Amino acid sequence: MTESSIKYLGHSAFYIKSGDCGILIDPWFMHNPEVKFDLENEVVTHILITHGHGDHFGDTVPIAKAKNATIIAIFETALFCQKLGLNAIGVGMSGEIKTDFGSVRFLPAYHTNTLPNGEYGGIASSILIELKNGKKIYHAGDTGLTMEFQLIGDLYNPDIAMLPIGGHFTMDAKEAVLASEMLRAEKVIPMHYNTFDTIKADVEQFKMDISARGKYCAAMTINQVIPV
Repeated sequence: MTESSIKYLGHSAFYIKSGDCGILIDPWFMHNPEVKFDLENEVVTHILITHGHGDHFGDTVPIAKAKNATIIAIFETALFCQKLGLNAIGVGMSGEIKTDFGSVRFLPAYHTNTLPNGEYGGIASSILIELKNGKKIYHAGDTGLTMEFQLIGDLYNPDIAMLPIGGHFTMDAKEAVLASEMLRAEKVIPMHYNTFDTIKADVEQFKMDISARGKYCAAMTINQVIPV
């Protein structure tokens, strides 16, 4: 069985290591001195982007250039990357891409999507990653609470759900608890909180609320690594 792990890089950024593959999700972290990520020596084969806002598209361009990584994103966002000379694959909503580490499927998110140059970036998305070891990781991106979570839970039943809890730009912690129930994930990782004053959240209360529903809340600190 392929050994896999998740490293938290702050905000909504994660690094998933699975076999010979290194997958970055929404890689906005190079600005953050707290993040310990050795770009020169870490393996980065894929970059997954939920949408084009600066705190998610982030450091995609310099990382992709440095590592010759394959970017996977909604079509318009991928097209923007291609025009910059980057290796990018565009997908549509519910589109699945087979990869060396397993597969990724782009699913709905209730949010806007503007690219760094101000252009429309296509539909904002969430991402379901299925690793070769069978584990399914769901990154909700930026989203409000929606009944789409129920359908995603019914169809795909992710093992791990990465959910925004900061409010203001996304759903808040109470709504994220409801989303976790609809998704039916046994492990929940909160994200997109406490980066700015506008998205402050009580993560300890969130952990208690998740635990009260029989789930495990992995409130990761920056640079923390957990097995998958």
